Amino acid sequence: MSKDEVQALSPSDQFVGIPELVKKHSEQVDLFHTWSNARAWENFHINHFDWWAFPINRPSKHGFKYTVGEPEVAQLKANPDFMAKHRLGAQLMLLSWGWEWQTHQPVPDPDPNQAWAHWPIRLEKCTLSMEMFGHHEIAASCKAYTKHLVAIEN
Repeated sequence: MSKDEVQALSPSDQFVGIPELVKKHSEQVDLFHTWSNARAWENFHINHFDWWAFPINRPSKHGFKYTVGEPEVAQLKANPDFMAKHRLGAQLMLLSWGWEWQTHQPVPDPDPNQAWAHWPIRLEKCTLSMEMFGHHEIAASCKAYTKHLVAIEN
């Protein structure tokens, strides 16, 4: 399919669908868990996953494949397994950056590679996704991390 044909499709025609998104999301968070347990923080930094790990209501380089609107968010919020893994995915990604989401503080004595990976778009997507799905305490920690990053970079 050409780029023009893809653009002519409506967002709902491009969306992978709830079952596929849930499957891909679950597999990704399982990888996050594996990487975290192995303390292989670099895997969070070099792999691409934010489109399906942190779905939002905006298109990405994948077009509308992983873009969710209110109906999709409502369906996903009704899925307790998705919601638990959605939270866990954000918590593990923040941990990979050396951030304790509960305390809104840097991890004391972080491992090598457990540091900010300079992915501001990933942090923005995670924050928005957490807000959209009602994980406000994690969204607040993402915002605190953003403020922390700005403070240490200035």
